[in-house]
Amino acid sequence: MFFPIRSDRRLHSTPWVNVTLIVINVVVFAFTHNRLQEQGVAAYFLDPGLPRLFPFITYQFMHANLLHLAGNMVFLYVFGNSVEDRLGKAGYLAFYLAGGILAGLGHALVETVPVLGASGAVAAVTGAYLALFPLSNVTMLYWFFIPGTFEVSGVVLILFQIATNFVLWGAGEGSVAYAAHLAGYIFGFFVGMTLLWVRVLPREPYDMLALWEQKRRREQFRNLTRQGYRPWEHEPEAGVVLAADGTPSAGSADPRVIELRARIAADVTAHRLDAAAAAYEELLAIAPNAVLAQQQQIDVANQLMAVGKFHSAAQAYELFLTSYRADPHRDQVELILGVLCARYLDRKDRGKELLAAALLRLQDPQQRQLAQSVLGEIGG
Repeated sequence: MFFPIRSDRRLHSTPWVNVTLIVINVVVFAFTHNRLQEQGVAAYFLDPGLPRLFPFITYQFMHANLLHLAGNMVFLYVFGNSVEDRLGKAGYLAFYLAGGILAGLGHALVETVPVLGASGAVAAVTGAYLALFPLSNVTMLYWFFIPGTFEVSGVVLILFQIATNFVLWGAGEGSVAYAAHLAGYIFGFFVGMTLLWVRVLPREPYDMLALWEQKRRREQFRNLTRQGYRPWEHEPEAGVVLAADGTPSAGSADPRVIELRARIAADVTAHRLDAAAAAYEELLAIAPNAVLAQQQQIDVANQLMAVGKFHSAAQAYELFLTSYRADPHRDQVELILGVLCARYLDRKDRGKELLAAALLRLQDPQQRQLAQSVLGEIGG
């Protein structure tokens, strides 16, 4: 037996809505668990054969037994806290209830037996978590004679859960509402991806949409390099000898540059951004024009900015803008670098230039407001 107990994503606010939903589920269970066979209580189940509106809400807060309740509430606590943190209080409450309704509808379309429980809504929350935080790690508690814990990637755990539900539903196993679970997963993932796509939610470097974009960029990068394109070789780096045709000679690169590039790539892949940023500063000291792969460059620049190394961060952002002119997030990089130059580096002219350029393309109202505010500060 195993189940999740926490995730490694740090919360920025107290998840009061999620905690309240858990309390409501517990209170409702306390009042109804010995009365489920009574007609007055059973009327609040979602019965596909007796379509009514209010059971689409009420069934979400009722549970058959203590194990049913505990399983749902554990998953809701682990995944719902982070989802509420991204969606906000009102948005999360609306999403949770809508997820339960859509999950109930999925059950009613393909099943005939009544259903109760929060698992459809919890599945929707889990689907949204998959879209928003796929690379987070989840700590699992297991109990096989002795207890212990292990960590698993969120994407692996959730995809395993979805696959298991799909297989068991197809096999007709048990009395579990697998159709409701699957409908919830689909709804939650779709809503999460849509909110990221239309930028209602601020993008994060490791949400599912970002991972897909990184995969696409890596494929583009591989295709370009097969054709001889080397984006990091715009200008000769220290220790590189050029051949007669202007290309770097085989084996001529400074071995320190090669070693640092490899370290940075490994550190970024392993999410050791502090180490990657430090190694990139070493690389810039040797080769001031060194540019990393597209996502690595922005990840390292963001890390340098986060730890207050503003001069190095500005250099990294400038190299990004110079090297990746067609990047779809160029406006956001211009905004960050513009604020950095205006507020922290006393480079007001460059700040004005960057912020004015960013304003031509920025769509997010808060980002536009920030750009205009900083321009106002520096007399732009």
